[in-house]
Amino acid sequence: MLWHRGGYARRKIDVLQRESARGYGIRRGGIGELAQIMEGCGRKIGPFDCCTAIAGDCLDVMAEMPKGLVPLVIADPPYGSGGRDGSVHLENPTIALNRMSSDSYIWFVRQYAKQLFRITTADAHCYIFSDWRKFTHVRTAFEVSGWECRQLIVWDKGVGMGEYWRSSHEFILWLSKQYPRKLTHGGCFNVLRYKGVYGKAKDHPAQKPKELVRFLVEASTKIEDLVIDPFFGSGTTLVEAKSLGRHFFGCDINPDYVAMTEKRLSTVQLAMEL
Repeated sequence: MLWHRGGYARRKIDVLQRESARGYGIRRGGIGELAQIMEGCGRKIGPFDCCTAIAGDCLDVMAEMPKGLVPLVIADPPYGSGGRDGSVHLENPTIALNRMSSDSYIWFVRQYAKQLFRITTADAHCYIFSDWRKFTHVRTAFEVSGWECRQLIVWDKGVGMGEYWRSSHEFILWLSKQYPRKLTHGGCFNVLRYKGVYGKAKDHPAQKPKELVRFLVEASTKIEDLVIDPFFGSGTTLVEAKSLGRHFFGCDINPDYVAMTEKRLSTVQLAMEL
């Protein structure tokens, strides 16, 4: 078996230790196995090492991954609509596919949506970030690839950019297959308010706040579940997954961001409140 998902989660490390000692809870070593996530778990995802960040094109990487493996995808792909300074488009060489035509963008989204559908479990959750220009394209491409869009989540950043009616929010499409797993907290409102990342704290032009990503990871997974991000950028998804005791894997086409993410991952400590 290429993958083994552990038993049910406990909320605190001391509880995990007690339950593991009784022979259930987190399998194969309990809290000791969680500690292995901090140094690399030794498991394989097809030809790739689990709990790693690699450089590569997501379509090539996912094509080599086994089917039916991943319970959670969090992806912040290129929006394809171009960054703006007021009404002027910015050409940013650090972001691949930053400007695309509608037809080209739908084709691209459909390619990775099909691969995500193949590698995810039947009850998987998939969160895809987008903006007001392209979210309808994302939804169309995912739905023709077999996914169901179950909710359009609004991320309220609190600060607007641009001119005239300033955009102070972005969208997160919540997608699943036919029978998605339950949210761990039972459900919440579809407007999430987290301040964006600005100034010196921003390592990537499209970086998302760790608190927002952490909330999504906690809502859709349990300890030892696998979280993947095929466009990890600054690596926030992988960092938050690791800190919460989840297995993780991701790729990015830019080797500079891969190096940045590996550095961030090397400093992560397991959260004391699980």
